[in-house]
Amino acid sequence: MQCKRTGKVKIVDATLREGNQAPGVQFTVEQSVEIATFLEAIGVDTIEIGHPLAGPNEHERTRAVAQIGLDSEILAHARAHPADIKAVSNAGAQWVGVFLGVNEITTKARVIGKSFKDLVSMVRTAVSVAKDNDLKIRYSCEDASRTDSGFLLDVFGAAIDSGVDRICYADTIGLLEPQNVAEKVGLMKSVSSSVDTEVHLHDDRGLSMANSLAAIDAGVDWVSTSVNGLGERCGITDLAMLLANLGFRGERDLPSIEKLKELSNLVSRHSEIAVDRLRPIIGENAFMHGSKLHVRATSYEPRAYDWIKEFLHNNK
Repeated sequence: MQCKRTGKVKIVDATLREGNQAPGVQFTVEQSVEIATFLEAIGVDTIEIGHPLAGPNEHERTRAVAQIGLDSEILAHARAHPADIKAVSNAGAQWVGVFLGVNEITTKARVIGKSFKDLVSMVRTAVSVAKDNDLKIRYSCEDASRTDSGFLLDVFGAAIDSGVDRICYADTIGLLEPQNVAEKVGLMKSVSSSVDTEVHLHDDRGLSMANSLAAIDAGVDWVSTSVNGLGERCGITDLAMLLANLGFRGERDLPSIEKLKELSNLVSRHSEIAVDRLRPIIGENAFMHGSKLHVRATSYEPRAYDWIKEFLHNNK
């Protein structure tokens, strides 16, 4: 039986945005084009890149990727400021990803002195500006995992009423556990019957993969990933690991493991961040056997200690 892609969940890969925020990482224009082209070949649905207003390199990276003519849609980042959103349009992206938190920490650290009413108004204005610039818009509630559920419902509802195309729950500090994520997806679904939902899950507690699968089981439409899990601090959901798990579950076609490793190596070289040998799917040890017992067994039957070979055998 062949594994088929059901379309249950879509992938937005943020290697070129979240990954570019990892300490010490700065992708060039040429590297960004190379990575984006490979991401589409792997089957990523949307490629998220850069923050065009942040500087000339960010603008040029976004424009260069947008001009390749990929089938994958291109999304660029913006604060809930009109100038940021217009910069995304000028760079040629089809989508703008507006981010704004609405909790007490945000009002102390990022948008100092703003009331919740002010923040909701900023979101409404951002959506209006995006529409005026012919952009599709995803609104991400930053630090949603430390935000009151009532505030979340109100700000997501305001974004949807204003015409947003997708809402995103960002577990910015990787705080949640799977059961919490499922509950939060349910909360989003309660106000979002007309728009898609997305999760952006950080790995600070080592739970981003488990949390991503919990979100998918709860009905989320999109999951944010990056190659090698690259991102701020401990990063976010690893693209190759998620694709392998979705393939195993029969929810998307399983890409070639060799291609996933090739993409991993490409990003590792350009980011100058080595991949952990023990990382599932793409790590050097992932399908390597050291015990004599294991080596001998796999010489007789390759499936003996290899879940990928077992999976492929059962899905011919």
